[in-house]
Amino acid sequence: MHGPAGGRGKWASPNVPHRGWRCVNIEDLGETQMTCEMCESQAIRFVHYMENDRYNGPLACGAVCAGHMESDLARAEARDKKMRSSSSRRRRFPNRAGWKINAKGNHVLRANGYRITVFRKRIFWGAVVSRPPVDTPYFTREKFSTVEAAKMAAFDTMSFMEEHVPKLNPFRSLIQPF
Repeated sequence: MHGPAGGRGKWASPNVPHRGWRCVNIEDLGETQMTCEMCESQAIRFVHYMENDRYNGPLACGAVCAGHMESDLARAEARDKKMRSSSSRRRRFPNRAGWKINAKGNHVLRANGYRITVFRKRIFWGAVVSRPPVDTPYFTREKFSTVEAAKMAAFDTMSFMEEHVPKLNPFRSLIQPF
């Protein structure tokens, strides 16, 4: 059994909070290639990055542990299901029409109201996704060895933002009446 009742990994540690976590991003690794950092036993493909104000740094978790951590198993499973259903779109995303290379050598795409920039940092690649006019950019959580891997992580970040970042109503006035 996974989650708190399983008592594996960090679930057994009194120094790690078991509740009050929030999902800050989700990523499809393409195949099962890592172990959940909370239970330290479940092999995972879809990584839910969880943060808690009482814990230093994020934990990369599977859907079951993430659901228990945020006290909403259905929500975590819905995120996981959405990632599974969009995996073929994700695979095609790096070769999607519309990618351009800007003057700085970054790969840039405007899609679905988002601005995606994939950039090189030394020998690795990273990406940032934003939705103008919202000023908060979301960076991918990892460094990637290929531009294609960074583009797929950008797709995951865009999918996460679609689900979790509120959209501005263009018909609502930003100026409040007195």
